[in-house]
Amino acid sequence: MMNTLASPPTTLRRLTVIHPGTFGGTQRLVSSFCEGAATCSEIHLVSRSASVCTEHELLDSDAVVFATPEHFGYMAGSMKAMFDRLFYRCMQDSTALDGGTESLLAGRAYAVIVCAGNDGTGAAESMTRIITGWRMRKVADDLIVRRVGGQAGSTRGKIADGDIARCKELGQSIAEGISMGAL
Repeated sequence: MMNTLASPPTTLRRLTVIHPGTFGGTQRLVSSFCEGAATCSEIHLVSRSASVCTEHELLDSDAVVFATPEHFGYMAGSMKAMFDRLFYRCMQDSTALDGGTESLLAGRAYAVIVCAGNDGTGAAESMTRIITGWRMRKVADDLIVRRVGGQAGSTRGKIADGDIARCKELGQSIAEGISMGAL
């Protein structure tokens, strides 16, 4: 998995995956997504922790995937902190809106991945609600992966092989879509 700040050659489209950290089920899903995306050689793939992600990394991206574990029916705290820190930095004043703001990310592709111990919908909906303010364009249904074999809400269940494969397929399809200019 890549985690670099180097600028890609100008011909490559940039796909950025933002996640809360480097361990657990969510990281397993991120790794699978990145493995699938890496099969497309015409993109620059960046995996970034939410705690260090900058507005420039978002603004330089053609597509962004937001991945989080479900914590108490909500996104991870580091993801929420990233949205709090970067939301208005990705907006600009606009005279078209009588002094309002408009998103610098409008129209960019995005997708959401949730590693859930419950149903995961609260985490997905909370991220989507914020991302909607940026007017980004959702290019895939939320991928909510529920752990199996643990108690409800537990982070101890296993991630099914089929869910790992779905994550890899999503990575490949988004990467191919942005490389062709279709997304």
